[in-house]
Amino acid sequence: MGKKFKLHYALESYNKRNNKPSYAWEILFKKYDIVNEIETHGYYDIKTDQMMRNNEVIQLWQRDHAGVSIPDNRNILKFDFSADLPNIFKGYRLQIMPLGGNTYRIAPFQMYHQLKNEDVPVIPMASPFKIASLDFNHVTTEPNAQTVAEVTGMLAYVFHDLNPANRMVVSTLSGKNNIRNIKFNVQNVLDKQPITFDIETWQAEIDGVYESEESILIIESKMKFPKDFNIRQLFIPRLLIEQIMTKLQQRKDVYAGYFVKTKDIYIFTIYKFTDLMDMNSIKLQRQYKFSLPDDPTHVFTIEGPKRQATPLKSVADIQDFIEEISVQQDYPRYSNGAIISFPQANNLQIALDYLELLDGPASYTTINDESVPRVGAEAFVDAFKYDRRQYNYYLNWLGYLGFVDREAKTGRPVVTTAGRNLREANLNQRNRILIYAMAQHLSSRETLHRLLNQQKVTNDYLIQVIQQEMQNVPARSRITKSTLPRRISSVKSMCKQVLAQMQVFDRS
Repeated sequence: MGKKFKLHYALESYNKRNNKPSYAWEILFKKYDIVNEIETHGYYDIKTDQMMRNNEVIQLWQRDHAGVSIPDNRNILKFDFSADLPNIFKGYRLQIMPLGGNTYRIAPFQMYHQLKNEDVPVIPMASPFKIASLDFNHVTTEPNAQTVAEVTGMLAYVFHDLNPANRMVVSTLSGKNNIRNIKFNVQNVLDKQPITFDIETWQAEIDGVYESEESILIIESKMKFPKDFNIRQLFIPRLLIEQIMTKLQQRKDVYAGYFVKTKDIYIFTIYKFTDLMDMNSIKLQRQYKFSLPDDPTHVFTIEGPKRQATPLKSVADIQDFIEEISVQQDYPRYSNGAIISFPQANNLQIALDYLELLDGPASYTTINDESVPRVGAEAFVDAFKYDRRQYNYYLNWLGYLGFVDREAKTGRPVVTTAGRNLREANLNQRNRILIYAMAQHLSSRETLHRLLNQQKVTNDYLIQVIQQEMQNVPARSRITKSTLPRRISSVKSMCKQVLAQMQVFDRS
């Protein structure tokens, strides 16, 4: 039989994971000649009894990884994010889909969708009455985050904005739900042809479904902002809702939302599937960001007036506060003498959540139940689902602003007193600390000034400012021309996000 296509292995070092799932799948691919099977047939179906409890596989593991405990099947099948894919999957551009009946299909299909951090205003939302059974300052689980979104009116705001006829929101489905007889296509990343799935029974795990007069919203919830997500987490529940509506002879607009509660901000990214036969037909509708203010008057009502996103007094207060802050004369270094690379991080919520993660016990337990150093790249990749380059980007941003240092002898990252103060502060205090730290650096200071004055922040202008800021930095440590646009983008993005949290930056 001829080959359907040729697979080529290519994987950058920053995308590699040194974990048990990668080791396990290397054994499985070799044992079952999976690459050749996929090249010949277009896919390979593997059953759980062929995996890590198979006697021959156990012997191969013991031969290659003597003294290391063998992982369970469930720990090598957790692929909610592309960063969690084993190295051999990434290298050959392969992904895996459950078919039911303990069978999984491996093929070069596109399973993930990038989650973008949009420039949208942050809207304050307060509960209409005092809550005594849930501490809004310590929301640590997805169900509790959804409860906060429901109680404070965040969900009501989203529904009413999607359709003004929506005036009441109720929770309907959650948990495990069986869906039967589904058929759909997923795009092949190599030849762009659809791969068809015809599945008899699938058990969908649903975080939440909410409904209003004219609309339905499916929610997948997470407590950190990932680089991407597995589309099937939203698509399969969407097919289930379609079956239910057909049975009930009802018809409403159905949206799929990826809901993220970060340290301070509640983010809804709303999508629609334009073709229920095509899992890759996911299309962004809009993104909403909310905060929990100290001011209890920020209660949303459908009849209430639209809130002003840029109160002039707040703008003037921030400008006056910045003027009181002196610019650092020396470019920042760590205590071990190393010059801190100019920041390239662009998601404030990841930076704040990472500071929280760093300020914990020495060891970190991954989703595969492996223990790794909390301050290392593997912990960052496991927690945030970005590659190892991003680990350095976010560590540099925290170090540049003085929230993280490196031990003089070991070079180990440590959270500073300023970082701990930032981590423990409430939202208003945290914004003040961030403005104070940013205003000490010329590039961020000038960007804040221009945004507050509603002036355009051009790249040419920021290039000059950054060059001035780094004029005493040795040439080998300066920004290269190729990375300069990304560094400029980082400055703009982080400044905008801090001001958005303070309701003084509205891109619209």
